[in-house]
Amino acid sequence: MIISQLLREGAFRLSPRLDASLCSRVLLAFVLGISQESLVARSSDVVIDENEQRFFTLIERCFSGIPLAYLVQRKEFYGLDFYVDERVLIPRPETELLVDEVLKVSEKASCIADIGTGSGCIAVSLASKLPLVHFLAVDISPDALEVARRNISSYQFIDQIQLFQSDLLNSICDREIDIVVANLPYIGEDQFRFLDSEVEKNEPHVALFGGHDGLQLYKKLFQQILVMPYQPQYLLGEFGFGQADELRLLLNQFFDQKWSIVLDGAGIERIFVVKL
Repeated sequence: MIISQLLREGAFRLSPRLDASLCSRVLLAFVLGISQESLVARSSDVVIDENEQRFFTLIERCFSGIPLAYLVQRKEFYGLDFYVDERVLIPRPETELLVDEVLKVSEKASCIADIGTGSGCIAVSLASKLPLVHFLAVDISPDALEVARRNISSYQFIDQIQLFQSDLLNSICDREIDIVVANLPYIGEDQFRFLDSEVEKNEPHVALFGGHDGLQLYKKLFQQILVMPYQPQYLLGEFGFGQADELRLLLNQFFDQKWSIVLDGAGIERIFVVKL
């Protein structure tokens, strides 16, 4: 088949998905190793059988619910491209707000810890804006750290971002850290289980679930921070839809009134900022 025919057939097989045409373009461009724009200019090019079969195999996997980012092993975040696969959570656009909020308080920072780094997207995005800051990127999953290392290396931040396998702050609690930023698993196993079935089926549960109400890992992190010999200046984190009231109780329990909550672009309470 030629490119234009493959695109139509791919979109047909993905229907009635609203993004069927987009997914078809993304997957064919990935298989051919060209940009989506080039598909238009080369619409009459003949695709070899091997690539045609690869394309339709990816179309079938996409139709079965596997996220597009896993199929092409790429996700854009904060204007940068990141390698992703099934070992890490796919970076979400709303998490870019967390990066923005860290940048607002980073003027005097020399060391920032990224807890639950996953793909490394937060640490790498911050490092691209803060070349003089040293980063500690932490995750409990060795598989996730392999993905983070790949992204850190691809942007040549291997000397600026140091990786740690750790249960939250355990391995770095004696470090002098200015800012702790955390995007921990916050989906509740019982309460606040607001989760798309395809996400639950395909993305790693260790990166999704945070105890019965989704806030148990944050509670543990708060406990660790209060006993650190060198208190960070700021703690920032992302939380989920509907959790703000429960989080307020938790923040007051540990930090009195030294915190604020930031709304995302949709007006949803999304980020907490603690000034220690």
